[in-house]
Amino acid sequence: MRYDVAVIGAGPAGSFAAEKLSSLGHKTIIIDPCDKKKICAGILTAQYAREYKVDDAYVERELKGVRLSFRDVRAEITYKNSVEYSIDREAFDSFNLDEAVNSGAELRKDMVMSLEENGSSLTIRTTKENVLADYAIIASGVSDLSSLCGGAKKYAYCVQQKKNVEPDDYFEMNLMHSGYSWSAPKKNHVLTGTSSLNGYPDIPGEKGLIPLEPAKKTFSDRFLLAGDAAGFVSPFEGEGIFYARRSGEIAAEILSGAISGNNALRSYEKRWKKEFDFSTLARLALLLSNDMVLETFVCEIRDNGRFNKLVEAILTKEKKVQIKDISTLIKTLI
Repeated sequence: MRYDVAVIGAGPAGSFAAEKLSSLGHKTIIIDPCDKKKICAGILTAQYAREYKVDDAYVERELKGVRLSFRDVRAEITYKNSVEYSIDREAFDSFNLDEAVNSGAELRKDMVMSLEENGSSLTIRTTKENVLADYAIIASGVSDLSSLCGGAKKYAYCVQQKKNVEPDDYFEMNLMHSGYSWSAPKKNHVLTGTSSLNGYPDIPGEKGLIPLEPAKKTFSDRFLLAGDAAGFVSPFEGEGIFYARRSGEIAAEILSGAISGNNALRSYEKRWKKEFDFSTLARLALLLSNDMVLETFVCEIRDNGRFNKLVEAILTKEKKVQIKDISTLIKTLI
């Protein structure tokens, strides 16, 4: 059987892409082994909560804000007009996958080993059998497949642990120029994670890779990269799920147009670059790669009310942050 689109990966990027494609009438298959736990803090940011419906089925805790620290300096940002949610990531993925299947997408629990472009189609090789499709969306995270297809090349090595301690209502990040760590409160425990740019931290826990910058090219003649596979993550914001979902939706729209003969896949890159301001976020990340600047950054959040509000605006995207605001932040720190 030949499909219009094969979606490889059943995380947010893949499930929402498949749901949209199916709802538009395209024959869609999702291929994922559905047997791997995701290394993820599990935070639906203020931007996500504003743009999309959040369901109680996967919410564990409503969050009030974020706490940032560097060495022994600590600061707190309590959101005034925004709310974030800590979620059960497995329940979230399961909920979204069910929605995609209910919309008409077929699910095949299998592992994709490779794919081959054959002019007007793709041959997708799995552990069980080959799948033939006109197009594909690769949304399988940082994986051997995404690497073969030109995915994200720069990433952090992360280890995540569950700790049975009393949670509160703030997401916490400990900033380090060579990595970062986080603490995400759940219903009755806390998930902590530690990252490094130089290999996995030598601590027990589940291991995973988090991309640090977008892939150089996110399209080919027959497939698109979405979510983590495309490097759509912003460690500075603690943001990945929104970019995963939105990139999956954009990919679905581009492919639907391509199937109808209305656009080429190269227009995908123009669309996501217009919506995702990774260049500004990269400037901030580079700025915060210095210990002295990091300490000043946290001190300013703690002691300077206007600066606190500016960083809140950047994190929550309650309103569009202007380049002049970023410039003000940079000048304050240097």
